[in-house]
Amino acid sequence: MKSDGLRFYSRVTILALALLLNVGTAQAREIDYDNDEIDIYVTPGEPTQVQFPGVISGGFKRKVSSLSLERKGEDLIVFAGDALTKDPGEAIIVRLQDDRTFSVRIRQSDESNLRDGIVRIRDRRTPFLAAADDDPPHRERRFDYAPPSTVAGLMREMILVSEFGKQSIAGYRASDRYRGEAVINDGTMVATIDRIFIGPNLWGYVVDAKNLIDQTQKINPATFRLDGTRAISAQRWELSPRPLNIEQQVADRHNSKIYIVTRAR
Repeated sequence: MKSDGLRFYSRVTILALALLLNVGTAQAREIDYDNDEIDIYVTPGEPTQVQFPGVISGGFKRKVSSLSLERKGEDLIVFAGDALTKDPGEAIIVRLQDDRTFSVRIRQSDESNLRDGIVRIRDRRTPFLAAADDDPPHRERRFDYAPPSTVAGLMREMILVSEFGKQSIAGYRASDRYRGEAVINDGTMVATIDRIFIGPNLWGYVVDAKNLIDQTQKINPATFRLDGTRAISAQRWELSPRPLNIEQQVADRHNSKIYIVTRAR
């Protein structure tokens, strides 16, 4: 009887330890947002709850996304597919009803970065709507982001359209006339025009670049310099070798978007 009792308590102890280890695979965190991109770690097939300091009104994610997002009030529930990686992960932008925005990068968890079960985001910034209510209607209101009429503003808007599914850029006409036309095709890389945004003072070019060789290749910004170029940016400056399996194809690291802002022609 005594040995049976010991075996029983041993089983209970082992079961309790297993439950504790299982609970320990997810963590709860609080993050102070300071205008920098924050990382949240998820596990494919497991939900992660992200609590924001206000009611969520919308946001942006990639057109082809490995994430499923469900919002309810101040909470965003994140489900990840198997295609999600730790590096680079996938970026999303979350907007609240008071016009505050948050840049979040969702990454796959690992042994050193456990899955986030619940993440609470704290923000000490003043809500835009609350500040605006105190301003006289004639006072010029200032926002965190540059307008599309500036180089930085146009660059940001092109990224939102190309990578996060935004529909248009205020003050610009989108042209698909030259879509698919090659600007570089030297056997190692092919780059084709995706879209051109035409404005009164600035033009924006979105170019698709693809690595054609079996080794990593770095993009040289000078290769994409046009007459009157004001700025060049890229989704990634280093292209992975051309994919050899389905996982590498889904990761899409051998492709990159190039963004070019020039003076209007």
